[in-house]
Amino acid sequence: MNKRVAAVTATVLCLALGAARVADLTYFTDPATGFPRVGEAWYRYAAALAGAVLVWLLSRCARPDPAALRRGKVWLGIAMLVSGGLLLETGVSTLLVRTGAYVLPHGITLAVSGGWFILFGLQAFLPPPQTPLPALVGLPLLAAPLWLTVQRFAMEPASVARTTHIFGVLSAVAALCLVNLLLKVLFLPGAAVGRSMAFYGMLAFLFCTCGELPQTVLDFAAGSADLLELVESCGLGALGLCGLICAVYASGASGRETARDASAQ
Repeated sequence: MNKRVAAVTATVLCLALGAARVADLTYFTDPATGFPRVGEAWYRYAAALAGAVLVWLLSRCARPDPAALRRGKVWLGIAMLVSGGLLLETGVSTLLVRTGAYVLPHGITLAVSGGWFILFGLQAFLPPPQTPLPALVGLPLLAAPLWLTVQRFAMEPASVARTTHIFGVLSAVAALCLVNLLLKVLFLPGAAVGRSMAFYGMLAFLFCTCGELPQTVLDFAAGSADLLELVESCGLGALGLCGLICAVYASGASGRETARDASAQ
């Protein structure tokens, strides 16, 4: 399959699954509890798993070494700035206005990751440095998605039948996988990570942008989510857009082919 066609197909698939999820939340799920009112919970998980498998299959068509990694990445930088700004604002506001258990680590991790996203979003506009930075410099990017994964999975009351909570966990895991990939994109521009970019990028777009964000918007409209939760989900939704942009980059020209053409000229 053509690489561009595969990327477009994966994008349409994610949007279709996101629209189906919105319809499910609107008509077939109890907004107060997150339990299905029609059908079984595992139907939803089976659809999400099928979507992830199809995204993985389509990602096999991506370039192993996309040329976009060897130059400035403007659109990725913009998306990282948006995501970083939203996460930073959520973290600072959490520390200022919220009280209760785990407020301190929640606010600090969001603020730290948001600040690092802004820094590396600015760096993404430039060509990658000739000498890669130490990997430890980028580890603060992982703080927020790692904390959200632990918090949603281990610290909040959950049930497998409560689909809204489980999809929130999946969103945090997808964000964590994407940020781990972004570290490779930013620090190892010559690495053959194109297919990983396509898979994890689309996975984050599916669960963060097409799943988490609409779910929180509906919760906010129903009064079961506050403004900080909405802004936090917007930050994760913007992170999903980073994933979509990475997947688009992975469907472009190959780095080796571009280098060969340049040397031939």
